[in-house]
Amino acid sequence: MDISTSEKSTSVDFEVYHNIIVVEAYVNDKWSKFIVDTGASVSLLDFNQSKKYNFTYSIDTDKRLTGFGGRSRLMKTSEVSFAMKGGPEARRFNFSASDLSGLNSILSQSQQRVLGILGNDFLQSHGAIIDYQKKKLLIASIE
Repeated sequence: MDISTSEKSTSVDFEVYHNIIVVEAYVNDKWSKFIVDTGASVSLLDFNQSKKYNFTYSIDTDKRLTGFGGRSRLMKTSEVSFAMKGGPEARRFNFSASDLSGLNSILSQSQQRVLGILGNDFLQSHGAIIDYQKKKLLIASIE
């Protein structure tokens, strides 16, 4: 299937900062930025920004996050409406949550701040394709 011409597909522009793909999106109708991370197994929101973006979180007893910073407990979110900027209308998506302040500290050197990470759970469930030459994230499935 040529996803660029599919009626149910959408194309979202992205920017690259130090080889990191960043897309714009809306969470609960508020503008935000996300890193697209093909190496992340789960999509995350920064729980430090929960009040600003009006979402709640609680401990997820079934999941732990392992990364370069070690292991930590994951949180699960509720009340999250998500839409890609320039994409289709908002849909509910089950994000996990964690402390992303360290990541935002690194990104602040490029005057960037993100709300979260779009990981493989999001990318696979939406049939995403990254077109590096055109700097577009193609989403095949939005339902």
